Amino acid sequence: MRRGFRWFGYTIVAVMAGLFALSGFSLSGSTEGLVGFAGLLAVGVLFVLAGFETPLTRRFGWHRILGLGFVMMGVVNLLTVLFSWADGGLLYAVATLSLAGLFAFMGFDIARDGPHFDIDPDETI
Repeated sequence: MRRGFRWFGYTIVAVMAGLFALSGFSLSGSTEGLVGFAGLLAVGVLFVLAGFETPLTRRFGWHRILGLGFVMMGVVNLLTVLFSWADGGLLYAVATLSLAGLFAFMGFDIARDGPHFDIDPDETI
């Protein structure tokens, strides 16, 4: 399970790098784009970090770093709705807010080793 999140993080970072290259290496025109790019890049880095045995994962636990990544993904979704509230419809806003709440719940439950997600905090690589 832990290795899978490492590869998921690699995928997020690769997609963000590809989108950055396709945009002509310029995100200066859009605050929403910059926040989304930086947030998802941080999420990818946290997922990759959770997949390795580092002093940070030994100190805090890999599942807490993974949980922080999910919470940050929820925050990025929430900020996306706040930035584009006037542009999108109500259905988009409700769906994105629901997804943000789901990611935040997943992150908190994984970080505290809750009963809803079967994550072994003592799992090694």
